Amino acid sequence: MNRIVIKCPNTGKMIYTGYSMDPQTFGAIPIEQMDPIECPACHKMHRWGKEDALFERDSQDPKKSSR
Repeated sequence: MNRIVIKCPNTGKMIYTGYSMDPQTFGAIPIEQMDPIECPACHKMHRWGKEDALFERDSQDPKKSSR
């Protein structure tokens, strides 16, 4: 599973949105703008949409740690 992150416009830090899914599923969602989130980096609310989303592998994903 991939964690969906966005870049804080104030600090440049990557922040987790609270959503995890594969890019294909996320791309199929008909919603373009997602619910705003409170940023743990700058403590402000950020609006974000599909165009802002980046995907990172969840560190607890068993597929990542298996060899």
